Amino acid sequence: MKDSHTDLSIIDGKLLDGLDFCGKVYDIFDRIKRQPDGRRRLGLHEQTVDKRFVEELLPLARYIQARYQAGRRIKVRWLSGSQPYDAVLWSSGPLVDCGDAPRKVLVEITNSVHPNDYLMRERLHKHGGSFGVKGLHREGEEILSEPYVFCGGENAEDLAQRILRCVGKKSDKPYPPSTVLVVNCVPNSVMFEDEWTDVVEQVRKAGPIAFREVFLLDLRGSHTATLCGDRQRSPRPKNQKASL
Repeated sequence: MKDSHTDLSIIDGKLLDGLDFCGKVYDIFDRIKRQPDGRRRLGLHEQTVDKRFVEELLPLARYIQARYQAGRRIKVRWLSGSQPYDAVLWSSGPLVDCGDAPRKVLVEITNSVHPNDYLMRERLHKHGGSFGVKGLHREGEEILSEPYVFCGGENAEDLAQRILRCVGKKSDKPYPPSTVLVVNCVPNSVMFEDEWTDVVEQVRKAGPIAFREVFLLDLRGSHTATLCGDRQRSPRPKNQKASL
């Protein structure tokens, strides 16, 4: 039976204006949150539909908001199938006409999380509080949480290394040069602005990026960053229109 509160069919495979798409995603979020088990679903996302919503649709909506602007209108088609990307974006407007924005990109979304993140979410659901992910372990049915003290730039370095592993795994796959990789970053703990800047610099200096761009975002802390890729775009013949 379809869950009317998480009915992704209203956006799955539909060609939508980018901001309309974002509005529908946030409407679904509000409907889930209002349900008696809404916080549990958003926190644990045990079901595939909830997992896809939290780990894929929310990051995609944030990316679209970051790119939609005066001079660049965006249409999006999100797909829930097994194709080698998650969405297709078509842009139009003066920024596209003069070559400052791409007419069409494929978007792939991945998540950078600590291996203990699921324990954190489970403990928060059961007990309402927890220390950081590095102080968590399971003993039988109980998840124990102990304080953990970060040393120096450890928090930033941990996240940067996880991001690099995510990007590296995706880079091994034959994505087209027009692909944008969106990385939903979940820090070990609260991340301050200077730490986020450190993360971005570590990733930037690590080497070439095999995507048109890599968009990093921390939904919890509202941090974002764009890393330009090294793949060369094939020039589009004049007056050629992108197919929808």
